Parts: sequence; structure tokens; C-alpha cells
Amino acid sequence: MPRIIIFSFIILLFLGLNFYNTENDTQNILKSASIWFVVAFIFIIIRSYFRLKNAFYSNKKIQEEITYTFTDEKVFTKGETFDGDFTWNTVYKIKETKDWFLIYQSKTTMNMVPKKDFSHSQISELRNMIKNSNVKAKLLNN
Repeated sequence: MPRIIIFSFIILLFLGLNFYNTENDTQNILKSASIWFVVAFIFIIIRSYFRLKNAFYSNKKIQEEITYTFTDEKVFTKGETFDGDFTWNTVYKIKETKDWFLIYQSKTTMNMVPKKDFSHSQISELRNMIKNSNVKAKLLNN
């Protein structure tokens, strides 16, 4: 986060100097600002990619094969070096995509459950469990 603030400050400083040097030439300022906003956007995307990649490779638990068991009260997780559980009422939200159930523990932490390991009836059963748990969820209508 401090890097984004510093980077933004440098951009503002550059734009201010550019404004001073161009003697209020608005078109050049807008052109320069547009270029720097594109550069900042690309920088943020690249930085996010490398942070996620680093987070994945530095955490051995999330690289393990994880088995999930769902009940009406809890979700049980078991990996090669760990096991645990959590109740539905501790889940922040759930989002279903075409290929995944994303079970968010917080705004930024989630369990990614692949749907390829489920039958159609198991997916329907899990959707019903989620609906009955009163967790904030965005589920598909399949």
C-alpha cells in the first residue's frame, strides 16, 4: 500500500511540474495525465499478479490437495499437513462461478472449491445447504 501512495505522489509531482513547464497548455497536460494513468493502471495489475503469485508459492498449505466435507452446520477441510473446520455462520460470503465455489472467510481470503469434483446432484445439494445457512451468497441458477 505505501508503494501505491508513493507512486501516486510521484505522478502528481510530475504532472505539477509538467503543468508549470507547459505554461498552462491544457491539452498537453491532459495527454500527459492520460499516459500516466495508463502506466499506473498497468503497474497495479502487474504488481497484483506478482503479489498473488508470491502469496501462492510462499504458502505450502494452499498448494496441497484439499478435501472438503460439507454438512448443514460446518465445512470440514483436510489437506496433507492440516485439517480444520469452520461453521457456516463464520463465512463472509460465497460466490459461485461456472467452475468454482468461492467461500470467502473475509473480504480477501477464500477457499476455492472446484466444481469438477461434484456431480450435478451434489452441486444442487451444496447450493441448498448454502441457502439454508443464511450466508450472503451469489449462486448460479443451474
